[in-house]
Amino acid sequence: MSFREQDPRAHFVGREITLYGAQPEFQGNTSYQSDFTAHPVPPRQAAPVGQQYTGNPVPFDGTSAYKQDYQAHPIEPRPPASGVQWQPNPAPFDGTSAYRENYRGHAIDPSQLNRTTGPARPYNPNPAPFDGNTSYRQDFTQHPVERRQPTAAGAYQPNPAPFDGTSHYKADYTAHPIEPRQPAPPAAMAANTAPFEGQTHYRDDFKPHTLEPRPPPPAAQYQPNPAPFQGSSETRDQFQAWPVDPTTGQRQAPLPPMRPSAAFEGSSTYSQDYRGWKMPARRPALGVQMKGDRTYVLIPADAQLPAAGKQIFTTVHDNQTEICVLVLRGDAQVASRNNVIGQFDLKGIPPAPRGTARIEVCLHLDASNVLSATATDLDANRHEQWLRQGSMEARTHATDVMTL
Repeated sequence: MSFREQDPRAHFVGREITLYGAQPEFQGNTSYQSDFTAHPVPPRQAAPVGQQYTGNPVPFDGTSAYKQDYQAHPIEPRPPASGVQWQPNPAPFDGTSAYRENYRGHAIDPSQLNRTTGPARPYNPNPAPFDGNTSYRQDFTQHPVERRQPTAAGAYQPNPAPFDGTSHYKADYTAHPIEPRQPAPPAAMAANTAPFEGQTHYRDDFKPHTLEPRPPPPAAQYQPNPAPFQGSSETRDQFQAWPVDPTTGQRQAPLPPMRPSAAFEGSSTYSQDYRGWKMPARRPALGVQMKGDRTYVLIPADAQLPAAGKQIFTTVHDNQTEICVLVLRGDAQVASRNNVIGQFDLKGIPPAPRGTARIEVCLHLDASNVLSATATDLDANRHEQWLRQGSMEARTHATDVMTL
């Protein structure tokens, strides 16, 4: 892929970055790659759907270890236990109880029960709330009960062992093979082609006669009633004719031509109640470009401000002393489809094999929508030294701090 000289991605070539700790690609050659070359495999044709396994209907008459070791034995049903009926104790209770001591029976005068009969008074409950305390409220405190999770009932699993015993039904009603009956062919109905020359009552009694077409009746012309209508109607009573001055209907000058393209300057209920509101623009994701034209997102789209994201990257080439960080804005996974909003170079990295250096790139977006980008060497902590010696170089098209 070729870039123009002014394109910031042209400066990215040779200074690429990738995720730290990622497995590097094997660029050598092996006997496996040489001997076993990948060939395209055509897809296998799908089997027809109509073929379905129906199983073998022949019963299994052989023997197995399960049938020899686990033989079915008859189990006699357990006789039901005789229920013992409860017999109350006929001996009188001569002891004492708290109920007998506290609630003693008193003699009631029967004459006091003969009250004057009258209409029953309705019950009026006391509307005052009960603010007292009871032993039930003290002893039985209400606790929150968690809802029990429903348990899935296990599906019924029938016994797969065959029934090898005998029964009266199997002994008396032996199954005999029955051949299916051949269906009888439908009888073809042959119509009689001979003409009917006989005589019927219908032909004798109902003979066809020729019918002459009836002439159309003359159309009668409508004659309105010349008598005047002197009655009354709702239209005549409610909608009365008013005298109109002909001079008031004459315009002094012709109306101006209509301009359909002119804006409506009046007011309506719709324009007053339903006003259009301007929605805020959607903020795309922010990230950096990696090797292979890939985008690594550090701040997702529409993240709540303030937001920050950081990730550790490393070098791609052996003895790479510089890396280029391209700050991208966009939602595409392909880096070339996103916009480059910032670029800075990190120089002075100690020469080492690829994947050794650890460079932490951090993007921070504050509440004012101001973006800042920083990078730190975690092995040598050279972040301050880069800033002091000018090893962090911002390109001419963007700076390391900008407002989105």
